[in-house]
Amino acid sequence: MGPYRAEDKKYGARLYTAWVKLKSAGVTVATLKLSSHYSVGDYGLKMRYADVAGTNGTVWSAVDASCEVTDSKAEKVGCYDMNAVGTYKLNGKLNHGYIVLISYIKLTSLNKTSKVARVYQKYT
Repeated sequence: MGPYRAEDKKYGARLYTAWVKLKSAGVTVATLKLSSHYSVGDYGLKMRYADVAGTNGTVWSAVDASCEVTDSKAEKVGCYDMNAVGTYKLNGKLNHGYIVLISYIKLTSLNKTSKVARVYQKYT
């Protein structure tokens, strides 16, 4: 899917994964993934943790990846978002350097009666 999604989420544990295939000269040199694991409840949204599992290079490049949660709560509708940041260092025959992925998850509505939240998810 594209980098922007608005979805209804039932209460409980949820996952949003941002992923990018990095290409150079028409060849895929790496797949970069940033997964945001969060919970939905009467409290709004809470980020449990983030990971970079599934990130990998190819024969053309190696990838060192790390991540952190920079904002772990979105408690009020429309006011706040949660964020995770993935940092990727590429070393390869075609590419060298750093890439950063940032996920944003915002609470846009919360129905405590039906136990459903509307969330807006994107990455840059």
